[in-house]
Parts: sequence; C-alpha cells; structure tokens
Amino acid sequence: MVSGKAVVINEKGLHIKPAGKMSSIALSYPCMAYLVIREYRVNAKSVLGILSAQVKKGEEIEVVCDGEGEEEALKELLAAVEAGFDLV
Repeated sequence: MVSGKAVVINEKGLHIKPAGKMSSIALSYPCMAYLVIREYRVNAKSVLGILSAQVKKGEEIEVVCDGEGEEEALKELLAAVEAGFDLV
C-alpha cells in the first residue's frame, strides 16, 4: 500500500469533470484506489464517490493505492490533482 497527498487547485474543487478524469485514471489500474478527505474515505474509481466528498479548492486530499500497479497509479493520480486535471 502506498499513499501521497496533494492540494486541490481547481477553482470549483472536485466537480464532475475532474472527478470523471480521476475516476478514469483510477479505473485504468488493477489496484484499489481511495481518496481520504477530512473524515471521508471514498473509492477513487467512483465518480459519485468522489463527488460525495464535496472537495473544495485548497483542500488537501490523500490518495491511497493498494495492489498491482499501485506505485504507477499513485504517481498518475497525484500528478493529475497537482496539475488541476489540466484545469478543466
């Protein structure tokens, strides 16, 4: 299991487009992927799960990956958050 933290820079937080991109990235790996935000732990492969956490701009999230391809998944997910999902 690996984890890392990043700050959400999107103006509207993790709304539908970045949540969709995050889910798409997570689904491309066989490992489990979760986001830990405040008291929530949500499945990063679920758009609705991500949206349910209501992540706002400036909040720090922790990405946790466990299983085959975990290192690569973590790296790509954190890079996407830090890049603002290309500021969609």
